[in-house]
Amino acid sequence: MNSHVKYHTMAYTQTLATLLIFSLLPTFNAQGDELPKPTAIYLPILKNASTHQYYTRFDTQGVDALIDLGAESVWFDCTTYRSVVYKRVSCGSDQCKKAKDSLCIGCRWTPELECLNNTCGVYAYNPFKEYTKVQEFGEESLMVTSTDGKAIKYNHWVSKFLLSCAESTMVEGFPGDHTKGLVGLGRTQVSLHSQITSFFSLKPQFALCLPSSLSSETNPGAIIISGGPYYMPPSLEDQSYSLVRTPLTGDSNEYFIYLDDIEIDGQRVALSSSLLSGGAKISTVVPYTTLHASIYKRLIKDYVKAAALKNIKRVTNVEPFGACFDSMTVPKTITGPAVPDIDLVMPGNMVSVKMKLSGSNLMVEVKKDVICLAIIDGGAEPRTSIVLGGHQLEDRLLVFDLSTTILSFSPSLLLSNTSCSHSRVF
Repeated sequence: MNSHVKYHTMAYTQTLATLLIFSLLPTFNAQGDELPKPTAIYLPILKNASTHQYYTRFDTQGVDALIDLGAESVWFDCTTYRSVVYKRVSCGSDQCKKAKDSLCIGCRWTPELECLNNTCGVYAYNPFKEYTKVQEFGEESLMVTSTDGKAIKYNHWVSKFLLSCAESTMVEGFPGDHTKGLVGLGRTQVSLHSQITSFFSLKPQFALCLPSSLSSETNPGAIIISGGPYYMPPSLEDQSYSLVRTPLTGDSNEYFIYLDDIEIDGQRVALSSSLLSGGAKISTVVPYTTLHASIYKRLIKDYVKAAALKNIKRVTNVEPFGACFDSMTVPKTITGPAVPDIDLVMPGNMVSVKMKLSGSNLMVEVKKDVICLAIIDGGAEPRTSIVLGGHQLEDRLLVFDLSTTILSFSPSLLLSNTSCSHSRVF
């Protein structure tokens, strides 16, 4: 063996062996006391500057992983990621049965481990290429961080965490060269939040706060697994008290909400009820809300008319957007450009509730002095008539309660002089 390769391999193995040793031990604080059980787990959300995709970071694994709200499981690219802690799961085992549509495969992407031809295989999903491919399934030790809702607290190990060990082709289309995995937050037993809440015996719930800032390396958003409180500095308010609730619908891994109406500045958009009957899917991988062509055309027509009433000058469209405006004719507010609001009307507990989209959640700057409505035409035969994209969800707290199948959401955090983009100190 080449001496350089041999040295590198030995150093790498020693590092991972140390990681293994620590993963098998309890975690202690600076006073030597064993850490208290966490009440909530925090992971950062970062935003890619060029693709506007969201990802999280696992420091101990050295992996940045795309966040996919509806995906079933977690997978890492194992052609670049290695771990001596990782252990294949056998097909037919209880762990294998937790994954949907599992099957038996031969040896795959971890040649340094003993070959097992009865390895559990599961389907890993690439949302950009829109394909699934069978990858091997295994157990890993994952480090996560607890929070009290205000600050980051302690590091904790999740042992026997189930993930797919995938081949390099699975990351085709992913943002940047650094994103080497995917975190699924779907309604399955092997999603990130399901495994963490099960391991720590926490409430089956998680919250997302998607950052709008492209400087999210220093001021990230957050995934908060289990309950609140939810503090977003510099605001002193617990955002739990600002939440309104609507039921989640459907029985798929993905998250859908009922939609009764769409309004522009309080005026109902005349749409066939059949176009809204499928509800709206919430997505973290679709950058901008997409609508069935029939919904889109009507909404654009009404929106342009509402903008004209505010003396907002329309300009030539910039693809893929269908309504663009001269930003010099638009006043500024705390939530961004003072453009017509769009309200998504949905059922609440006793009365309807509204998710108000305004300002920066509606507009995107495409070039100097030109802003466009950040909603795009999904065509005449989309898989889903309405998909709420990441841009419309930024700087808003979204809480998914799997025990009650309820989505809770806050108004724009900009109204509270805060956002999803801020640092959390120890």
